[in-house]
Amino acid sequence: MNKKIIIDANFPTETRVVLLGQSNNIEDIEFQTTVRQQNKGNIYLAQVTRIEPSLQAVFIEYGMDKSGFLPFSEIHPNYYNLPASERNFPVNAFPEIALANITVEDDQEKPIAIYDSLVDSEEIDLKTIEDLVESKLQSELNLEGADDIEIIQSGIDSNIPQYKQYKVQEVIRKNQILLVQVTKEERGNKCAAFTTYISLAGKYCVLMPNKGSQNGISRKISNVEERKRLKDILNKIVSGNSYSVIVRTAGRGSSSLDLKKDYNYLVRLWNKIRKSTIKFPAPCFIHEEDSIIRKTIRDMCDHNVKEVVIQGQEAYDDAAKFMQDLLPSELSKLKAHKNKTPIFTQFQVEEQLVKLYQPVVTLPSGGYIVINPTEALISIDVNSGKSTSEKNIEETALKTNLEAAKAVAKQVKLRDLSGLIVVDFIDMSEAKNRKIIERSFKEFLSRDRARIQTGNISQFGLLEFSRQRLRSSFLETNSSICSHCNGKGVIRANDANAMLILRTIENEIFEERIDVINVFTNIASVIYLLNNKRAEIKFIEEKYNIKLNFYSDPNATSDSYSIEKVKLLKKNNNNVNSVKPVIQNHSADYTEDEPQKEQLRKNKHKWKTVNNNVSVEEKNKKLETKQEVEQSTQNVEVVNEESQIIENDVVTAEVPATKTLKRRYRNKKSNKKGAANTATDTAKNADS
Repeated sequence: MNKKIIIDANFPTETRVVLLGQSNNIEDIEFQTTVRQQNKGNIYLAQVTRIEPSLQAVFIEYGMDKSGFLPFSEIHPNYYNLPASERNFPVNAFPEIALANITVEDDQEKPIAIYDSLVDSEEIDLKTIEDLVESKLQSELNLEGADDIEIIQSGIDSNIPQYKQYKVQEVIRKNQILLVQVTKEERGNKCAAFTTYISLAGKYCVLMPNKGSQNGISRKISNVEERKRLKDILNKIVSGNSYSVIVRTAGRGSSSLDLKKDYNYLVRLWNKIRKSTIKFPAPCFIHEEDSIIRKTIRDMCDHNVKEVVIQGQEAYDDAAKFMQDLLPSELSKLKAHKNKTPIFTQFQVEEQLVKLYQPVVTLPSGGYIVINPTEALISIDVNSGKSTSEKNIEETALKTNLEAAKAVAKQVKLRDLSGLIVVDFIDMSEAKNRKIIERSFKEFLSRDRARIQTGNISQFGLLEFSRQRLRSSFLETNSSICSHCNGKGVIRANDANAMLILRTIENEIFEERIDVINVFTNIASVIYLLNNKRAEIKFIEEKYNIKLNFYSDPNATSDSYSIEKVKLLKKNNNNVNSVKPVIQNHSADYTEDEPQKEQLRKNKHKWKTVNNNVSVEEKNKKLETKQEVEQSTQNVEVVNEESQIIENDVVTAEVPATKTLKRRYRNKKSNKKGAANTATDTAKNADS
């Protein structure tokens, strides 16, 4: 009984919760912000807006901006619109999903359904198919603390007979009203996933009011006598009711009175939800999942927790009220933080949270692990580093791998890493040592409430395991994509970027006759081109009899650029420039969608004519403007490869709107005019 729960609710926009173990080390972390509200577990009264026979799923409107995704396997048979002759038939929507085999009573209220429209279907895309696949996988993992509901949601029972199967378009109608619960949050462009099988979690048990009388006990309670005792208590508590109840892992050792209080609390909550569905029209919000503070007290506060310390009076009052209703015996553990020192600073939590942003985690012996999330999986590399205390390589590898196994189990929990994870352990020649690592690693992972499947160490020293996704990872929630590299983590080197620009110029010149090419890129690339690629620039200008101008674009990222072509023409005895944008290169071109690429291809065939017949007054005004800017701007000094300083080689000047070589920024985010840097000889040529 040496753990502490620390809650920082000092700011109304953010609540942070940590579970501290020995030496104030973080064992678990939860956080919630008003910017990113969590909807998982919320209950809505929704309306069917679209039926997809090809996916065997429906899309629902539930009061948010995006539609929700509801697979047919997650629709309770009570919502089926069946002929009178078939209403008493056992129903199996999908043979591989046991949930649809369960039939429940009416609970003395009519199923919420409206029969008014025929089925319709619309075009679907690959993203929707991904949602269907993930939703089916999620059907076994749809609640926090999945270990407590595995018995009900673990697959088909071979003893259950298979009956008539229906298709979604046969039994579900458009505009039908359904009571649904969020099982999967919105993520990026993917919509939220739902189920009609409602689950309400309490401290010791989970109530599933529409899954029939199928009680169960958490698989993590392995003692046979304890399971039998809990089963007898359950049979007495729920006798005569049509609800399913699962005893959670926290119910181990709990008394009959505690279980009954928890059960009665959940029944009252369910009755309140049912009454709310009658008061409000669909689509509407019905019930909010417990706040982060209440969930923390409900799921973390057990006999191992010595105290719960809260900073923030409003949060403290809410926690006290909740504990009084649910856990009155634990109310003495609740304490308010009165110290002026921030609570996370006092318990040395902040410095531990900062480390979660770093990919490298050091080990006690001097080794370290490197965590690298990728698109397909998360790789974790184990290195011995400075660890040299053991007698031989095998002992060093074993000790480092043991420390790494413990660190990996802790980090995937704190960072909420999910999906396929591959750990590259240090190679060990002895099979017994590999078995030691495997057993130890599984033991460390057993403390995680997420569902985890592990493999064995392969001949290459790799161990694969998968972890259930409970919520967005720590980095996904608390970081954003880098604006310079667009999430790639690297940018093109200066030389590679310069040569790419020159090759692009030559390719465009080869296609048709051009007199001038204007290049817009960042100032570093302009300086590098003028200092290190003068020979290449001169070669292109002389070979094709063309003028190259380089301008700095303050909106350009490190390896992006844009190019436009200019033709010098005569029209009605006036000098005219025909200008056409050619290339708009961005560091994220590999993610550019087809409509944008098609637009760029169309732009290559569009020329814009600019009048070049400028009056003397306009020329004088332009010259005065340029001189004022030159006087107020420091000249840029650039250095070539031989470290010789070339002074005044790049002049910063504002390009007037009437300039012959009119600049047009084509940055996606801004069309504002920017400062332009050009070579002195280019500026003189433009002024002539």
